[in-house]
Amino acid sequence: MTSEAAGINWKKSTKIKLGIALVISNVFFFLLFGNNSEVKPESSGVPAGWVEIQLSAELFTPFHSGKKVLLVNRIGRKKLEGVLQTPATEGRMTVLVKETEAHALFQHETWEVLPFLKNLNFASVKKGESHEIRY
Repeated sequence: MTSEAAGINWKKSTKIKLGIALVISNVFFFLLFGNNSEVKPESSGVPAGWVEIQLSAELFTPFHSGKKVLLVNRIGRKKLEGVLQTPATEGRMTVLVKETEAHALFQHETWEVLPFLKNLNFASVKKGESHEIRY
């Protein structure tokens, strides 16, 4: 008995079965690995947990928007991680900083913007008198 006598065309049937299997597998993998959590970006383009702040600071690195920098206050011995946003206009530049650390920018003045240095540490403060006597 031939397949033609039975009225079945095996070539077309196999292609249809493969097509249906391909569609079903794609739907399955989309449901399995697809990102179904919706993240709503803020209209201002500021990532969640960060704030945009304008401050007066001395720039010690070339300006590139989106560049990761280190904001340093030598007097207060503070350092913050930030991202440059807009260039200095009227002596003020816009930076993104973490919301939890932003309060330090308002507590101190005279900030410096340095390239991001992972291991930047301040010199230790020596207590007591430290002077040298030469003869």
